[in-house]
Amino acid sequence: MKGVYISTVRVLLIVLMAIFTAVLVLLVKRAHSGVTSPIIKERIIEDIYGRQVSIPEEVDSIVCLKASAIRLVCYAGGADRICGVEECELRGAPYTHLFANPELRGLKSVGPMMGGDAELTIIADPDLIFLTCSTPEEADFIQRRCRVPVLCLDYGDLWRERAKFDTSLRIIGEALGTQLRVDSLITYIDSQISELERRVVETNSLKESRGIYVCGISYKGTKGATSTDPYYAALQFLHTPNIASGVDPSIVSAVNGTIVNLEQVALWNPDVIFVDHDGLNMVMDDLRRIRLDSAELHTIWPYNNVHSNFEVMLINSWYMGKVLYPDRFKDISIDEKRNEVLDAFLHAPVGDSLVAAWGELSKI
Repeated sequence: MKGVYISTVRVLLIVLMAIFTAVLVLLVKRAHSGVTSPIIKERIIEDIYGRQVSIPEEVDSIVCLKASAIRLVCYAGGADRICGVEECELRGAPYTHLFANPELRGLKSVGPMMGGDAELTIIADPDLIFLTCSTPEEADFIQRRCRVPVLCLDYGDLWRERAKFDTSLRIIGEALGTQLRVDSLITYIDSQISELERRVVETNSLKESRGIYVCGISYKGTKGATSTDPYYAALQFLHTPNIASGVDPSIVSAVNGTIVNLEQVALWNPDVIFVDHDGLNMVMDDLRRIRLDSAELHTIWPYNNVHSNFEVMLINSWYMGKVLYPDRFKDISIDEKRNEVLDAFLHAPVGDSLVAAWGELSKI
């Protein structure tokens, strides 16, 4: 028995030595061939809150969490890096970025709207997460839980908080290497706003003689004639105030909207009312309850559709310009302009798809 034991030990030692020798030879060959274990290079990017975030040198896959971070990423040219989407992107909703990038509807879900699910996000295996409508603390929590770097963005707007919008686009551009696309878009937006202003800068009579009201704007659901935005950007570009711009600032909210009394709308008795398409039916029901002298009604496209659609805001502004200043905008074709704007923002002139979803911008 002792001899058998010794023989067995010898065999095991020979096998182990053979394995060790094979591994050693392989390592020597790899060393001579220059092949080494991959080292992931990283770089530091500062997000909208000033967080210093270490991200991979090359970002090939991303997830966008909360109110349309995905739209900002599409604006910045990152649609082809998205590897998973929140459930709201898979329900056939009329989002401009989905019409422009229909392949996004076929991606796996990373969980419910406004934050997703950590486990599903991990399964999607992104290199980077973009997050909106959040806080530094929440971003740090998601980063620790998913073990994926998180960059926070802030939508801002095209008027009072334009700097936040531009900064967020530039953060995305730096992270994804799409700076040229971002710079081109920012330059285009600047040129559009400047051109809108130029066309009306010498026209003052309309501001003094006509009341303009924008209503039916959605905030956490569709709203009627009492929902407005006192500083509606499309009118600001035209230097033409919304008649509601004089309301008490305490009732103005970028999150919950601005709601006025229906009786106040009757007292304003506006000459021209622009109605957000999403709230059209509710607006018409409301207006039947009050007496207006002879208001002219026009539909505009919904810009507050899971957060702001900035391309839609610009398109609405060109249409409003044609309505309010026909002589100054007679050379503009809305069909051509909307596709131009959509192409600049999304590299896809999908105007026909939006007309099918929302109808024409037109007089009611």
